[in-house]
Amino acid sequence: MISPPDRRKTMSSTPDTVVLGTGFAGLTAATRLAEEGHHVRCHGDGAAGASLQNFGQLHSGAVYAPVLPEVAAACWQHRSRWSGLIGEDVRLAPGLALFGSHSEVERYAQAWSDLGIPARPLSAAELDGYGVQPSVAPAAAFALPDLSVDVAAVHSKTIAHAATRGVGFARPASCAPVLSGTEVVLWSADAGYYRPDTLVLAAGHRTAHLLDLLGIQHPLAISNLPYGVLEEPVPRLPLTYWLDGDLLAVSPQRNELRVALPGRPGGPADDAIEHYRIAAALSTRWPGLPAEQVRLQWGQVAEPVGTGPDPSAVVVDLRHPPAGWGQVANLVVCLPGKWTTAWHAADQVARAAASRS
Repeated sequence: MISPPDRRKTMSSTPDTVVLGTGFAGLTAATRLAEEGHHVRCHGDGAAGASLQNFGQLHSGAVYAPVLPEVAAACWQHRSRWSGLIGEDVRLAPGLALFGSHSEVERYAQAWSDLGIPARPLSAAELDGYGVQPSVAPAAAFALPDLSVDVAAVHSKTIAHAATRGVGFARPASCAPVLSGTEVVLWSADAGYYRPDTLVLAAGHRTAHLLDLLGIQHPLAISNLPYGVLEEPVPRLPLTYWLDGDLLAVSPQRNELRVALPGRPGGPADDAIEHYRIAAALSTRWPGLPAEQVRLQWGQVAEPVGTGPDPSAVVVDLRHPPAGWGQVANLVVCLPGKWTTAWHAADQVARAAASRS
């Protein structure tokens, strides 16, 4: 067993709080901790996780309202906290909800009303102004407060914002986590072994892998998320959700269109099957698009097996672990349900760290 270091020798050169992960989860957690007065260092390799590789939607919660109301409420409550980082320079397209029939309209409209999400009905003439032009005219259409954004640009702005709050940054190779008894200690070349008061593990799907490497029990499973990419030249569509039928979603990013269907493969990932599903749905909705040119991509997420108390953000303080988690005195796991809700998760991380003070 590794002996804990002498804190008096290391605290002058080491942070009291360390965040592993520089995606939206890690950056927002580090920012909130720094705002609360912690000396924070954030370690990450800069690799794109699920949020950076996927759609770049700033959700209002509208698409989840009747089926995942907790996620919808968290999106709507916390999305405004991104407003300072999302200016006109990163906004790509507004959001639309389309319905192929009237059967689901009332259910969604009631859920939007319950949550206070302003979804505005569109006339056929107004919808034409968005340039959507699907093969079959929708039975109903609504303007949503969702946005498609340049997610890479938002990520860069989030890094800069964290730095202005005093967050330090380092490459992941500059620290190595090791489980020592019921604590995680870190090793760095400049300080040797040291024990941060709070270590936040916010590394997206890599979180499960790191917990496995440390030998810490957890209930996380990795899910594969297929989506399609259609590169320009393609028509400039808005962020569009079909909320009945196949539930196809399309979102513009810089120089490409991203396409996805709900659901996750129950078995091994099958490129041919998922490519066919996405291309067939796209060609049905928009026959004029070159669906045969869709390039299949995969994202990955780590999620607890079974139901959790708050699907909008999984934040677990392992000092007092729930069932299925190992006990670690200084470790907090942070997995926002959506990047829109990352500040919601970051608040919970800050409360967990404050309870140690």
